[in-house]
Amino acid sequence: MTRAGEAGELRSLGARLLELERERSEARDQARLLLALQDAFARIAVTRTPQQVVAAMLRAAYAPLGFSRGIFFRIDRAHGIEALWQLDGSETIEPSREIVDLRPRGAILRALRGEIAQCVGRAEDLSAPLVDTRGWYVLSALTNAEGTLGLLYLDGHRSRDPREWETGLVRALATLAAVCIDNSLLLERTEELATRDPLTGLLNRRAFSQKLAEALQAGSSEGRSLTYVLIDVDDFKRINDTRGHAHGDAVLQHLAQTLTRSSRAGDIVGRYAGDEFVVLLPNIDVEISRVLVGRLSTELRAQGLHCSLGAAIFPKDAIDAEGLLCAADRALYATKAAGKNGFSFA
Repeated sequence: MTRAGEAGELRSLGARLLELERERSEARDQARLLLALQDAFARIAVTRTPQQVVAAMLRAAYAPLGFSRGIFFRIDRAHGIEALWQLDGSETIEPSREIVDLRPRGAILRALRGEIAQCVGRAEDLSAPLVDTRGWYVLSALTNAEGTLGLLYLDGHRSRDPREWETGLVRALATLAAVCIDNSLLLERTEELATRDPLTGLLNRRAFSQKLAEALQAGSSEGRSLTYVLIDVDDFKRINDTRGHAHGDAVLQHLAQTLTRSSRAGDIVGRYAGDEFVVLLPNIDVEISRVLVGRLSTELRAQGLHCSLGAAIFPKDAIDAEGLLCAADRALYATKAAGKNGFSFA
């Protein structure tokens, strides 16, 4: 072999060695990243709320994935899309103030339409989701069987150019987060159904009792009074017997809607049993509670609902849940004895 041939072979071997070293270095980077992501994925998998999932996902994008900024865009079928949470240059998660860019061929709108599951681009792209995109970006959709739950946007990566295996890990991160968010939403719905009366949608007796216990504890520690109101539909058995159970159910639903609509933001409304309902008025003094209970009775009559109300005040009439129920029940029967369709206080 000539010297020129030997030199060419050496150059070829040198180039190959450099390529192998580059591949080895990249393989080591991938291995380290996969090990770090294993811990991040484990943390995401045990989260219980959608907000916790989003926070863990954004932190995983920052470290170990190496993006300096991450934004989660929430999809709400009733209110559209909004930038909800973001991480920028640290692991601190804050509410996002980014304006959603819905230009016709923009990446966000394409993801919302289901045209793309993930998009990788650069700041100079006309489809870039943000006007201040840093370097290259990844936009990945979080989806479930019903559609898109949200969008994960990442940019400001420490590397100059995107690598396919890194963007693939972003896709895996978004997929895992979508599954966990879907599971947490299902858990929330299941827990919500377990606390609600199926006919009226109000808190059931067990859930109301828990809220009452919490309110009593808060009232006792803060020295504040609260009012417990027991509501009973007058002659409900006669309504069922003469007009049918379907009409009776409609009356109970109408009553539940009226109680909810007529209550303050912090009041607690529940169905106690059968045609008996309860309303808890926390953090309220005696005189104001008398006014509010009177207004509630008036509103029920205005809605064509004939009900008797009995009210008891903590700690004036009783200091525990059982005592309040007994005192309110006595007041309720006093209302019925006086002619029904009104209210009385213990």
